[in-house]
Amino acid sequence: MTKKTNKKINKLWGTAFEQKSTEAVIKFTAGRDVQAVPPADYKLLAYDLWGNKSHCVMLYKQGIITKKDAQVILKGLLEIETLALKGKFVLGSAKEDVHTNIESWLIEKYGIEQAGKLHTARSRNDQCNLDTRLYLKDQVLGFIEQAAGLAKVLIVQAGKYKTTIVPGFTHHQHAMVTTFSHILLAFAAMIVRDAQRFTTWFKLHNFNPLGNAVAYGTSFVIDQQLTSQLLGFDAPDVSSLDEITNRWEAESDLAFSITILMNHLSLMAQTLIIFSTPEFAMIQLADQFSTGSSIMPQKKNPDPLEVIKGKTAFAAGILQGLLGLGKANFIGFNRDSQWTKYLIMDLVDECLPAPKVMAGVIETMTVNKKKMAFWCQVGFVGATSLLEQLVAKYKIPFRQAKIVMEKAIKHSKGKNKVSYSALKQAFKSENLKLNINPKQVQAWQDPIQIIKLAKSFGGPSSQSLKKSSTILLKQIEGLGGWLEKKLNQKQKALQLLNQQIKKIMEEI
Repeated sequence: MTKKTNKKINKLWGTAFEQKSTEAVIKFTAGRDVQAVPPADYKLLAYDLWGNKSHCVMLYKQGIITKKDAQVILKGLLEIETLALKGKFVLGSAKEDVHTNIESWLIEKYGIEQAGKLHTARSRNDQCNLDTRLYLKDQVLGFIEQAAGLAKVLIVQAGKYKTTIVPGFTHHQHAMVTTFSHILLAFAAMIVRDAQRFTTWFKLHNFNPLGNAVAYGTSFVIDQQLTSQLLGFDAPDVSSLDEITNRWEAESDLAFSITILMNHLSLMAQTLIIFSTPEFAMIQLADQFSTGSSIMPQKKNPDPLEVIKGKTAFAAGILQGLLGLGKANFIGFNRDSQWTKYLIMDLVDECLPAPKVMAGVIETMTVNKKKMAFWCQVGFVGATSLLEQLVAKYKIPFRQAKIVMEKAIKHSKGKNKVSYSALKQAFKSENLKLNINPKQVQAWQDPIQIIKLAKSFGGPSSQSLKKSSTILLKQIEGLGGWLEKKLNQKQKALQLLNQQIKKIMEEI
């Protein structure tokens, strides 16, 4: 009779692993299978409070509401902020959205006579736009930070494999010899460019939509320069109608940048998956970044990398959806624009962790240098190097030399390198005399020598790798400075707002 046990099982695999998968990886790979997605406006709550406080300060400074009105409204907003930080401000579904919930709470507690003045000189349109814009700004900064972090990891790891030879591929087939450092730096260059692409979002969209009202402005004399300062924007929107009509464009621009980043991460994922297969066995993924099977006890699967590929397809779909929402707008506000919020939030939630997961994969994987070197000895990967040396040393026309090499490869059937006898035969067929010895033919196909012979900038030679690393690190440093500047802009805006609130809240 089997003895009954009450063993707790959280997942159906992993006892064969030396190390457990991290909680972040499990969450990343599980997706929303067992995790609830909170309502979208909870993500906007803090931003709506920021916008409300800024708007209230501006209304008072412009003489549109009294100091007493401003004090009551600001007091209520600060109370809501305290409740929200404790997770005790609940958004009621009967009150439609975060904007209505906040205003309703203020009116219910402090009366419509004073709290009801908060909505003066604005519409929910510019509130929605403002909250989303503030949210998007923070997400852009997050993606830049994550991308720059991944790029740094790639450059550090590349420094370890400057002389680690590996086959380069075209068409999924052996092409030429390179180094693993060269491949990692190529990944780094892609990711640095992705981070730079995100910065362009700020150039296009770091403008204040508060004051656009329903799209056609307001007759109240408002100060949009002040609210721009209080909210960390560069300036007010140049056209109230443009921004309200295009409540999809800023989201689409961010989605485009995310999708390109994910495409690059997917490229990296596919490369590492193939390199880690038993057939290649050039790398091994760490247990922390692998998962197992519910039935096959021997399996260690590259699920985090496969999930990155899946999320990349998801990103492309979201981008197309956002573009679709923007393609048939009539001038002015259109309610279908509301769905852009859900799409971009889903995209951010799915993709923001991806660069960090990839960084973990890169940092913890094991590189099999012997296997990499082994695969550099097959498939005539030294043929191009030999061809170039024949052209350079003996001044043979390139096209004629390539014909010679193609014939030599045909005559070397069953081998992985061009033999001296096959090359000699090919030369003879072209009425050319072969003036090199067998050792030289073999040396010019040797993987180590091939790397030393690589002269072009951006290539796999040690000198080129050093230059590339220096340039990329400098670009990352520039991104760090840019990030600091934008974070300071936000911090100064919040400090200025708090100073203004403090003055208003002082007793008359």
